[in-house]
Amino acid sequence: MSELISDWHPKVLESEQRWSDRHCWFTPQPPRKLRGRAANLPRQDHAPAGMHEAASIAVSNAGGHLRNTKVLIVGAGPVGLTLAIDLGQRGVACTLIEKKDRPAFLPKMERANARTMEIYRRMGLSKKIRAAGLSRHIPMDVYVVLDLARPPLLRLPYPSVAEAEADIRATYDGSAPLEPYQLISQYTLEPLLKAEAEALPVVTMHWSAEYLSHKQDADGVTATVRFDDGNVDVITSSYLVGCDGGTSAVRQALGIKLRGEANLLALRQALYRCDELYDKIPIGNGPGRGRHYHVANDKADFLIMQDSTNYWTLHSTVNTDEEMKLQFEKAVGIPVHYEMLSCNPWRQNLLLADRYQHGRVFLAGDAVHLVIPTGGLGMNSGIGDSIDLGWKLAATLGGWGGPQLLQSYEFERRQIGDRNVGASRYATLGRRK
Repeated sequence: MSELISDWHPKVLESEQRWSDRHCWFTPQPPRKLRGRAANLPRQDHAPAGMHEAASIAVSNAGGHLRNTKVLIVGAGPVGLTLAIDLGQRGVACTLIEKKDRPAFLPKMERANARTMEIYRRMGLSKKIRAAGLSRHIPMDVYVVLDLARPPLLRLPYPSVAEAEADIRATYDGSAPLEPYQLISQYTLEPLLKAEAEALPVVTMHWSAEYLSHKQDADGVTATVRFDDGNVDVITSSYLVGCDGGTSAVRQALGIKLRGEANLLALRQALYRCDELYDKIPIGNGPGRGRHYHVANDKADFLIMQDSTNYWTLHSTVNTDEEMKLQFEKAVGIPVHYEMLSCNPWRQNLLLADRYQHGRVFLAGDAVHLVIPTGGLGMNSGIGDSIDLGWKLAATLGGWGGPQLLQSYEFERRQIGDRNVGASRYATLGRRK
């Protein structure tokens, strides 16, 4: 069933999780004979004097102050933060705005796949991410169970990070990635990326800053932003990138629609702290230690270990927070001491945006593709978006990118988004039936 989606309530899409495409893209550099020339090109100001003057008048009337940057990024999730770091490492001045006041302690994505870790390796971040994430020796097996105290119905073995690293070192035919996956929760990854972005002198970050609207012309983009003090400011930029999630205000301002299958299943997701559960596994004849436990019941229960063995999440189709406590106890199968830290509703969607670009405004991450978490195709696809767009923006602003280069972003990334929506659909067919 195909459905046209335009406006979404934030409660519906805010908890969508993230994972990845497996395409390997290299980052071209300026041709050797042009590097010196490109480095010496004059600073390009894509906002002409007339637009600056009009913007200054608008800001003066709002009581704010004019701000200028090369790239304005809306949304400080993993996708927006990665784009800011990539641009900052390339020396491109960028400003990132986020309507939240800080990264949220909410479980969303919990795994960076091999390609994402290769990207972070190139950015000099892979070791920091592994140090912050799940221990490299923890088993990564997946089980289908009745509960954790009874024999499993199925075990799908997966190597730990340490085992995967050993396999990579023993492979010489080019068939293995440079990095294995890493289990790291979004509430751990976001603060780490935030610190990296803040350390770059050309990156400016504003929290509690809400994108309101924008206008663009042939020379630049003028965005209106409300800050935490209530003042409304104008930020001018050469380009704007909306990394603001499934409810993307930037996408809605552009009039770009999401199409596909919406509201496939309504669930709740809860985060628990249980310090003793991991050490108790295996419980009797129950399954061994692993990362995912699919519970074979009529509530689609799915128990997931986060990036610490003390934290777990559970998805279930029950209707109340109190029922989520009961479902956790049923999934564990024995009495344990635990605390439910948060509980939020979310819906499964398989949606793709009609466009990834309109003029000087681009979209990335959940703003353009929403998938079901099974398969790990959400956040990781968004990281691929950001890294593909980052070098193309830098090349264009630096004067060594051709006039059609930025147009290739949508051509390359939208087909990957379409493929990954289809892969997510396939990965969940058995569970949905």
